[in-house]
Amino acid sequence: MMSSVPQAAVVGGGVVAFAAGLPASHREDVYLSTIYAQRVTRAAYNDGLSGDWFDYYCKTLKFIGWDVPRPEGLAPVQGGSMGEAASQHIATRLGEAFSDPANRALAALERNTQALELFESTSLSQDAGFFQMIPCVQKDAHRVEMGIYHRQFQLRRETSRFLFINQDDLMQSSTEQISVITFNTLYYAQFRDKVKQSVLSQTFKDLSALEI
Repeated sequence: MMSSVPQAAVVGGGVVAFAAGLPASHREDVYLSTIYAQRVTRAAYNDGLSGDWFDYYCKTLKFIGWDVPRPEGLAPVQGGSMGEAASQHIATRLGEAFSDPANRALAALERNTQALELFESTSLSQDAGFFQMIPCVQKDAHRVEMGIYHRQFQLRRETSRFLFINQDDLMQSSTEQISVITFNTLYYAQFRDKVKQSVLSQTFKDLSALEI
């Protein structure tokens, strides 16, 4: 098991946050799976194997045993920052159980310069980018419900900062999607060692804990 399994963390170009009460073993499974799916997807995207980042990401999660229903498209939120838009969509579509850990993680991220730099540098490539917000709540002893908010966007200009800046000043185009995944830890057991070894072989450089 990871030596420390935080309640929230930046995982590359994503922010994962857990409601209170989820055991460390479940949190570790989610973190390692998320790192794995991001790395596989990023490699395929950079190699030109897929033009739809989120679709490939969801297929990768399915490949390691996750139940991923078809994402729902979201109408844009006018004004405010991208972080605020993500928070609003999660609250509206998924409710307080998901929005509370997501909001606490966003507040912690805004205070943590190192974690924010990791998140934004991983999310951005010149004037384009994509990121996920992934709040998680426990459904029962062996199942975790995960809300995945995904945003892919094109900016008017290159920048190194975007999450907490007024999006109307930055945005050229954007696509937002959301889905709720049921993660069955018993079914995932057959994939756990494969995912863990893949991630451990490349270190945890994509993970930065958030104090919430």
